[in-house]
Amino acid sequence: MKDNLLILGFADNKVPEFKEVPSKDYILFGEKNDFPNHLLHLYNKSSVHGAIVNNKVKYILGKGIDCTDPKLSKVNRHGESLNKILEKSSKDIELFGGFYWQIIYNALGQVQEILHTPFNEIRKDKSYGWWHSTEWTKTHRPKTTFIEPFDISKPNGVQLFSYREYRPGASEYPLPGYFSALNDIETDAEISIYNLSVIKNGQFSGKMVSFFDGIPTSEEKKELEKKWNDKFNGSGNAGKTLLSFNRNDSKPPQVDDLSATDLDKLFDQLSKTTQAKIFAGHEVTSPTLFGIMEPGKLGGRNEMQDSYEVFKNTYANAKQQAIEEVLALFLPLLGLPVQKIIPVDPIQGMAPDSSKPGVVTNEAVKNMTGRQHQQMLRIVRQFGQGKLTKEAATVLLRTSLGLQDEEISVLLATDEEFSKVYSEEEVAEMFSECGESKENFAIVRAKKFNDERMEFIDVKGVDSAILDLIRKDKRITPEVIASVLDIEKSYIVDRIKGLEERGALTKSTSIIGVDTIIEHSINQEVLDTVERPETVDIFIKYTYEAKPGLEPIIDTTRPFCKKLIELGRVYSRAEIELISQRVGYSVWDRRGGFWGEKPQCRHEWKKLIVVKKRAK
Repeated sequence: MKDNLLILGFADNKVPEFKEVPSKDYILFGEKNDFPNHLLHLYNKSSVHGAIVNNKVKYILGKGIDCTDPKLSKVNRHGESLNKILEKSSKDIELFGGFYWQIIYNALGQVQEILHTPFNEIRKDKSYGWWHSTEWTKTHRPKTTFIEPFDISKPNGVQLFSYREYRPGASEYPLPGYFSALNDIETDAEISIYNLSVIKNGQFSGKMVSFFDGIPTSEEKKELEKKWNDKFNGSGNAGKTLLSFNRNDSKPPQVDDLSATDLDKLFDQLSKTTQAKIFAGHEVTSPTLFGIMEPGKLGGRNEMQDSYEVFKNTYANAKQQAIEEVLALFLPLLGLPVQKIIPVDPIQGMAPDSSKPGVVTNEAVKNMTGRQHQQMLRIVRQFGQGKLTKEAATVLLRTSLGLQDEEISVLLATDEEFSKVYSEEEVAEMFSECGESKENFAIVRAKKFNDERMEFIDVKGVDSAILDLIRKDKRITPEVIASVLDIEKSYIVDRIKGLEERGALTKSTSIIGVDTIIEHSINQEVLDTVERPETVDIFIKYTYEAKPGLEPIIDTTRPFCKKLIELGRVYSRAEIELISQRVGYSVWDRRGGFWGEKPQCRHEWKKLIVVKKRAK
């Protein structure tokens, strides 16, 4: 009997080993160096686990931080904003217990790029630094790249910033907070696979076939098992058949049904138990808050609000604080002030509970994301252009954005309705109460307000770029430099003047023919002693100007446009929106009104990237 006895080992998720192998420079993450990939597999296979992770990230990261500054709207070569980096990093924290960033410096030792690196692609060096590869799970020797560890005192080249949550017993790599629920998460995934297999395999699920014509050799058993499975069993293990071999030659083959009649009830109860343990492992008190409906519960507004407050105070706040500590380290390195994460309201737009009488203040407009705000403006614009009726626009604003009738009536009011409240002159006068003179700023770049492709600008690196171009051609003009760098000529002239004042550039003139030629020489000795550029405050501002090729003011220019042109000021988007709230319509969209039959003015808002001029 001992040759025909099969010992079954029950699966369990053990703490992965962090092994050092003499032939490898890095420390293995798990016995086969694939534990992060195992966690990814479970995330993709368990719908309950995946939903919890995704919603945790939404609640923790909220609306992110204000990324209107060009240094934050594009932090790497892929055009990613810092919020996109934070979103990926927050998901890594929830999945793996940590994240990695590649920090890339420019020649001046300033942070030039921040690249999120997938957690499963990094392994720790045995003594110092990190190794990166996309081939850790391949059988052949993976192609690896060594990366220096992050060191704020040595800003050069490429460094890897590592963030990890503390967990007792995890010495070399972090482990996720839900680690104790791994068995249940895998069970949830396997139940789904089993159910699919039962459907695919039909009647061949849970059978034992007994043969009574002798016991074959081990090789014959393996061959017979392979042929049997190829012919009768489908995907997964639900259709596996138990084969039994006996020496009684007098009996024909016998088929026994091993499946229980109430197997479906057994797995239904197992699924409920498994989900409850997954919730516990994730510290979830209300599954509804994570998009998982519970039988018999509708998830009312008050219940969700209470559940969110508990989750926020016991889980999300600590996670947010940890991310904000990372921001407090890197934002100053980018020359920017420290920011806090903007929280999100999970029940925004839900109808109030009927059991709670009284007036409920709708804050949908105030709490809108950037995408929702664009959607609102698009609906209002289509209504103004006659593409949507007022009834259709009202339904869209109410159902998709959760606006109240009072707010909708303001957004969809006609010109005649607005004229009863404020005149053009009165609206224009409001702009004289805010903003700053354009003369206080040096304009780095200027684009139409609807051109959102403002490229990332390392303003502190402009001096270095100017010097590189002068090294190649000492007679190069500011016009050519401005064209090459796609930066306003006035700003280039200002930077060259600053380099001359610091002694890094020496200017000389000579007459060739009838032309006066200006040459610049680089004083390398002075340049080597010049301190790194001071922190430069960069702003995104908006100015009101005539469209290209048009006179700013003509006889028929409306009072609103004339006033704003004469003011010559620049404004933040917040200042413009504040005036829109005061007058009850979007001065951003309407501007000065109609020009001919087109629903737009001769003038437009222009988006500027500016820096404060140096005090003289």
